[in-house]
Formats: sequence, C-alpha cells, structure tokens
Amino acid sequence: MVRRRSRRLWTSLTVATVLLPASEALAEPTQLQPTRDDTARTLSPHVTASPGVILVAEGGEGGEGGEGGEGGEAGVDTRRAASDATVYLTALDLISAHYHAGLAAYRAGQQQAGAEMFAHPISEVYVDLMPALKTLSVPAFGGLMQKASDLALSGAPLPEIEQAANAVFNALHAAEAKAPAAQPGQDVETAVFVDMLDRAALQYAKARSGASGDAYLDGYGFLQAAKERSGKVLENLSASRPETAKAARDALDVLAKIYPAIEMPADSSVDPGTVPAATSRLRLTL
Repeated sequence: MVRRRSRRLWTSLTVATVLLPASEALAEPTQLQPTRDDTARTLSPHVTASPGVILVAEGGEGGEGGEGGEGGEAGVDTRRAASDATVYLTALDLISAHYHAGLAAYRAGQQQAGAEMFAHPISEVYVDLMPALKTLSVPAFGGLMQKASDLALSGAPLPEIEQAANAVFNALHAAEAKAPAAQPGQDVETAVFVDMLDRAALQYAKARSGASGDAYLDGYGFLQAAKERSGKVLENLSASRPETAKAARDALDVLAKIYPAIEMPADSSVDPGTVPAATSRLRLTL
C-alpha cells in the first residue's frame, strides 16, 4: 500500500483532526475527536447543512511534511455519521471521489497516482467511519480498498484494477442503502451533491494557485461523485425548484469545462472567476 511519510494534520475554521496512516488506523481503529461547530448552516427551508459537515470552502487544509496537501477530506465529523444521513453520505462520497480519480489516473497510465488515490481515503475517511458502519450493520469493506491500492501499487493489469475499484463502488452503494433516516425537511441528496461541487471548485482554486499535491486530481474526483448524484438531484429540483435546477446544471457545466481530464489544461478558456461564482449562485438559489 501507499504509506504516508508522516501523519497528516487537516485543519479548517472549525475542524481539526489528526489522521493516522492506514496501516496503523486499521490495526487500531480509534475514534478520533475533531472539534466542531454545533451551529447548522441553513441552505434553504428544505436543505440544511448538517452540523457535522463544515463547508470546506470556508477553511484551508494543512499539508504533509511541510508541503501543501490536496485537501478536501476535512469538514466531516464522522462521529455524527451513524445518526446524520448528510454526514454519512458525504463520507461515502469522499471515498467514491477518490476511487473515481484513482481509476481515471490508472487508465491514463499514472499508476502511482492511482494507487495513492485508492489509499488516501482508507486512513483519511474509512477508519473514522468504521464505528458508524458497525452501528448501521454495514459489512466492512476496508479490505476491498486495501486490495485496490495494493494492486495499483504493484502495477497490475487495468482489468484487475477496474474489477477491484468496482468492488469498492459496489460496497459503497450497498453502504448507502443503510444510511440513517434523514431529518424531516432535509434534502440530503441535494446537500451532498452541492458539497461535492463546492469541493471541486475549491480544489481547482488550489490547483491554479500552484499548491503542490493532488488538488486538481482530487477536484476531478469530487466532480465525478457529484455527477453520480446529479441525475436524481436534478430530477427532483426540476420538479420543485426550477431556478435551483438551472443553477445546478450551470455549475456542473462550468466544472466539467475546467475538469476535462485528470490533468489541468495549460490553457483554459474558462475565466477562473466563473467557477466560485457558479457554485455561489447555486447556493444562493437554495
């Protein structure tokens, strides 16, 4: 597996979590205790950001070993995952995003990047999520994630990598089916979808600023996770909130243009200012 050179410290305005390397964390699954802001951020009368999900655009992330990290995993208080559907599905989508990015990288011949993407969410998300998975009677799937990472690191043939990644995707879909009940009036799918778009926009800004790490590849993965939810979300919004549906489509279109592939284009026709503007307009309509 890909081992971290040091422990990673993620920080945001309201979240601070020390994340262990996967090998340590899986062997000793201690529930970490990030600080949190207990004030829910209201998105609309129907869409409320869970207190356990802090909008990543409001904070930054610390790097690894003095370098700028790729960011994006901070902002989810997994202690709430067993009782808060938004937190739970956000955590699952963070894993899914990394596997979309890792698989795309491997297909493009970037085996090391693919292996790292598969390994990141083991220690950065899955370990903290384990207690919630147990509470919700979700079969453990950390072994499937580890297998995908090991295969990628060893340079296994693409069909084997695709099979291993699909096994993780299937496990995530099965885990999603056991999500805790949503709070009354809370549109969980929309909240998670918008969160993934926010993360993609943030990672693009980091990548353009010259931050080292995998910011652009992470952002690509977050967009793919958002796209997976977009069908159901857009259908629901089109029926109940046409203005919001249009803003969501516009945001997806802008992000699709800045993430045409896994590597940032040297020359983009998209004005950088339109990216945060698109996601901000979506939130304003909510």
